[in-house]
Amino acid sequence: MFGTKKKSPKLIFIVEDNAMYAKSLEIFLKSKFEGIEVKIFPVGELCIDNLHLDPDYIIMDYFLNSKYFDAEDGLSVLKEIKTKNPKSKVIILSSQQDVKVALAVKDTGSMYVIKNDEAFENIQNIIS
Repeated sequence: MFGTKKKSPKLIFIVEDNAMYAKSLEIFLKSKFEGIEVKIFPVGELCIDNLHLDPDYIIMDYFLNSKYFDAEDGLSVLKEIKTKNPKSKVIILSSQQDVKVALAVKDTGSMYVIKNDEAFENIQNIIS
């Protein structure tokens, strides 16, 4: 329908074990979307524990077990999120460019963004 504005997201989860990258993404998103709340989780298990908050988007690193070796990887967490809430909008971030992983992510109905210089803008475009 013409003339209808997309509503701005209210709550975004960032699931990222690199605290500096997560904080940078949070600052970027808050500068682009007015009035949003961002919650950062270092591992996917904490994100899953907070799904009851019903985030508009979940932005999640693929390699969540780089610092926390017993943590599940992003694909495992993604599958669990989709089992608990199939309508969740998830964006997987990854520095690796494995086509099989990208296809597995897309098979869940989620988006795949490569961690590069355009990643933040790509995420903004998806959310917009």
